[in-house]
Amino acid sequence: MVSRRFLTVLVYGLPILVVAFGVLMGAKSLAQATNDTVAANVLWWIAVACLVTLLVNLVLLVGVLGIEALSRQDNRRGGDDSLT
Repeated sequence: MVSRRFLTVLVYGLPILVVAFGVLMGAKSLAQATNDTVAANVLWWIAVACLVTLLVNLVLLVGVLGIEALSRQDNRRGGDDSLT
């Protein structure tokens, strides 16, 4: 069984990371428009790291929800180990 706190962190982290990615990409565009290439590159790398974290969060969330669904289904059946 997966901790409720871990699931809560994954669920709340998803929209936060989406918004953070959008804000960072907007800031990168603004830095590019003002010809600040160093800041634009730094913001781009931070946005890429945020996107990778978002993808990891999404994979973990789907995995945790799948494990929870299988666990609840097994508990409803009474924990029977047979496949039939």
